[in-house]
Amino acid sequence: MTAIIQAVKESIRFDFFQRVQLICADFDRSLVLLLAASIFAPFYFSMIIVVGIALMTMVNCKKRVRAFEAPYTKFLFLFLIITFFVAAIYDNYIGMAYSILIYAVVSCALYIRSIMTRSIFNQAMDLICVGSIISLFVALYQKASSFASAPDYRPVSVFTNTNYYGMIIEFVVLIALYRIYTNSELSAFYFAVIGLNFIGLYLTASFSSFTAMFSAVTLMLLLKKKNKVAMIFILSVGILVALLTVFPQLIPRGAEAIDHTFSQRLSIWTASVKGIEQHPFFGRGAMAYQMIYQQFSGYKTYHCHNIILDILLNFGVTGLAAIGIYVGVQAKLLLLRFRNHIFMDMNILMTAAAAAVFVHGLTDVTILWIQTGALFALIYSSTGIGSDYIDKNVRVPSLLPDYSGDPVAALYLKN
Repeated sequence: MTAIIQAVKESIRFDFFQRVQLICADFDRSLVLLLAASIFAPFYFSMIIVVGIALMTMVNCKKRVRAFEAPYTKFLFLFLIITFFVAAIYDNYIGMAYSILIYAVVSCALYIRSIMTRSIFNQAMDLICVGSIISLFVALYQKASSFASAPDYRPVSVFTNTNYYGMIIEFVVLIALYRIYTNSELSAFYFAVIGLNFIGLYLTASFSSFTAMFSAVTLMLLLKKKNKVAMIFILSVGILVALLTVFPQLIPRGAEAIDHTFSQRLSIWTASVKGIEQHPFFGRGAMAYQMIYQQFSGYKTYHCHNIILDILLNFGVTGLAAIGIYVGVQAKLLLLRFRNHIFMDMNILMTAAAAAVFVHGLTDVTILWIQTGALFALIYSSTGIGSDYIDKNVRVPSLLPDYSGDPVAALYLKN
């Protein structure tokens, strides 16, 4: 009789813990999907969700420990704390606010990375694809309603800037391409998503977004070893560029916009370099360009329109080195995932998205925004799936350790 009672108790206890795990899993899934949906709403929705997840992570010891055990997290947070005080020294209140927001985005990204599963990730990517269609309809309405009075108007959709919309499109095209290879049953839907977002890209008339998308898609196809498809894509883009050269009236903003945009960039970059020379070591905090453009007669805008110059102006050589170390570690983690065949399609998506950020970053800093940053964070969260071995073996002080000689360590997880 005692044995029966004990067995019943064990069964109840097991059932209880199983239900708790299911509730937690559903809660995590809901948070990720809520974050994905908020990207295609006005930016303050994304801000509320990101800050909410960050606060939840900070106040919950178990979630905080789980999220912040990722390699070099303390190193990154130390850097962000320093940037806050550097901004405070120069009365850069916008920079102080941005430092806090970046801290929240990083905390949110690390949390969703810690709870991410393949099922949740793919569901979030599908929701992103659906959201992009809604944002296109908003952009079409904006273009149609303003065409009579302002035919050159570039729609922003649900974003505050056309170039932010352009970067979202870059990511969405990569996500749809990823889902074509991982969910071939719905490939027609994903091809439609790509086609519709090409329309959105044309409406944005963003040369930077077009270049970044072309580079990232080409890289993704080559990494997938789809060499013939990559060649067809490159030739198609080449033909398109040739047509636009012969018929410049087809360019959304006109050919003269290229010269105008380039002259603006030169003015911004010249002022940025002069600002960097004033404070080369620690910069002046985030968004420092707004503090110096008048002093050096630069074009009025929010940032340096070059990701390297922006880092140097904001955080100095010290900040560039710190960010370089962290990015280098993440690249090493990604390389180890490739070597150990851990969710290869997700790795390729992450690599292509990072390439898009870099290429776009040569002429703009659109990644430094809550919606674009949140979407990149969702893509980055895929590196948390099956990462236990890798995370445990990348630690300070050895920045780039070599595990090629460890035959026991290999972890094989196929898509």
